Amino acid sequence: MKTIRSKVLPATLILTAVFLTASCGTNTPAVKPADETRASDPVMQYLGDYCYSNNEAALVYEEIEGETDDDGNPLMGIQYREITDLDGLLHQTQKPVLLYFYSSQASDTSGMTALAEDLAQTLSGRLITVSVDAMSHQDLAGEYEIVSLPEFILIEDGKNKDTFKSSEYGYWDAQDVVEWITSCGYPPDTSKLE
Repeated sequence: MKTIRSKVLPATLILTAVFLTASCGTNTPAVKPADETRASDPVMQYLGDYCYSNNEAALVYEEIEGETDDDGNPLMGIQYREITDLDGLLHQTQKPVLLYFYSSQASDTSGMTALAEDLAQTLSGRLITVSVDAMSHQDLAGEYEIVSLPEFILIEDGKNKDTFKSSEYGYWDAQDVVEWITSCGYPPDTSKLE
């Protein structure tokens, strides 16, 4: 028994270290945006590598490198990108930002993270969706007067245009958020979900 533990434990530690290192880094990513998308989208200057472990991330709808459908067309999907300059991203005026505040300390039983990903996909090209852990960014949550979670805020020209105040609803669901973002002038293009 001692021999198995002495071999398994180091191997487990090595695999864990490799996984943690690879989850957010500068090595060749599993997915890569189309070069023309990066060059033509000024918001991309605020984004870095693919990263699924940060407390804030941009949800970007882009090509998945090496993935194609049966006809050879590239597949698209939501990729989480680290944000290299959150303040710069929020105050730039080229593209509106949809902030999705959530809590890492609560489970996502209402499916709001899936909704945020769907909104990022259906509104791609018109705005950028950013997920923010309010527990890790209490200063930002305070700045935007977040009183309950999850919460959505639309930023245009560096200013708060509107807030989906979940605390004002007795009961609400994803459709209420979709109606809110539509009333702000951003109806989701649901054909992008097909």
